[in-house]
Amino acid sequence: MHFIYLHGFGSSAASFKAQLVRKAIDAKPEHSLFLVDLPFAPKEAMSLIEAHIETLESDNWAVIGSSLGGFYTTYICEKYTKKGALINPAVRAHQLLSARLGSNENYHTGQVFELTEQHLQQLKVMYLPQLAHPENLLLLTQTGDEVLDYQEGVDYYQGSEQVIIDGGNHGFDDYEDYLTTTFNFLIG
Repeated sequence: MHFIYLHGFGSSAASFKAQLVRKAIDAKPEHSLFLVDLPFAPKEAMSLIEAHIETLESDNWAVIGSSLGGFYTTYICEKYTKKGALINPAVRAHQLLSARLGSNENYHTGQVFELTEQHLQQLKVMYLPQLAHPENLLLLTQTGDEVLDYQEGVDYYQGSEQVIIDGGNHGFDDYEDYLTTTFNFLIG
């Protein structure tokens, strides 16, 4: 099976969770992984993701996304009717990231980038007020998330399989404990 991993805002393919997924998939030669640094501009990020999807020779693929990557995962999974795992996903990214307008720095690369109103509009276009296939999505969320309101995700992803963990944080530091849950859902 082929997996696509989508990291969060200001993050990269070097993130803790991305590297856990890489390690897990590298241990299984029958699986492959698309894991790259996504452009900070949402439209460019989505173009890159969809260009990759178009190159796939098999229809046997799924997506894993964290935070903003979870928002992208929701959009992709609904558009292509695929399974996805969402780790502390941003539900309304265009609203959430309005607080980050202006200059931002990538946590891993140090690259400075400018988040603009145009970027928020690009995200708004990808927002789906209602999910057509919530059963294709697995929500992994922690109540201690300091960036997102976990309850918003619980409400939005009604009809999806949900794992709600007391405490934790936005980084989902114990994600390693949920890799099996992630892959069982996506492959099963």
